[in-house]
Amino acid sequence: MRKRKVLTAKDAISPQIVPLRSATTYREGLEEMRNAGRHILPVVDDGVYIGLVSDSAPLYAMESVGDAVTVMKPVIASTPMPLLLWRMVDEQASIFPVVDDLTGDYIGAVDRESIIRSVARLFPQVDESTELTITCRPSQYSASAIAHAVEDADAHLLNLNVTAGTAPDCPTTVQLRVNHSRGESVARSLQRYGYDTVEMAGTPGLVNSDLAERVNALLHYLEV
Repeated sequence: MRKRKVLTAKDAISPQIVPLRSATTYREGLEEMRNAGRHILPVVDDGVYIGLVSDSAPLYAMESVGDAVTVMKPVIASTPMPLLLWRMVDEQASIFPVVDDLTGDYIGAVDRESIIRSVARLFPQVDESTELTITCRPSQYSASAIAHAVEDADAHLLNLNVTAGTAPDCPTTVQLRVNHSRGESVARSLQRYGYDTVEMAGTPGLVNSDLAERVNALLHYLEV
């Protein structure tokens, strides 16, 4: 049985979350938050996590970012994803600092978007395609004509395999794969070029067993 990878907080760290230093003026910190499109950022000095700062503090009362810091307990890098999700929901947090398990040094931060991206990696991109099998006389076969027929159907030819008959009168079999969910359109275009489709099947990027396993893994991580 294939060993299941357990997602942790470290897997969800977002490179887009850049911390501030406590000595940064609060006005400069607000500017950096606005530029980053964020309302809250971690504060880190020399690798040590200090706390979080938000843009909701009164500007007149704050000179530096350090004056506006609020303390939030960070999560360690090995925190399992279900626990991280539970804390995020329970504490209504939009961001969590992540520290090293052993040293306690700040290594990054996660937010809801980065968590979703990390979980989404359980599912490789499904490239929807259609496989068609056509037959023709050996003298009729033309790779360029087949390619033009596929293009005329607004599809792209991904793969083409040709099997020639062993006898002079045996037909040539051509198997092609196109990135098109409507194989009927490609088949009609091929027919206009004189090629009859004898078999057609959709081929998603994941076999059903793999997809089911990944869905079950996602439900397990989310404790659903």
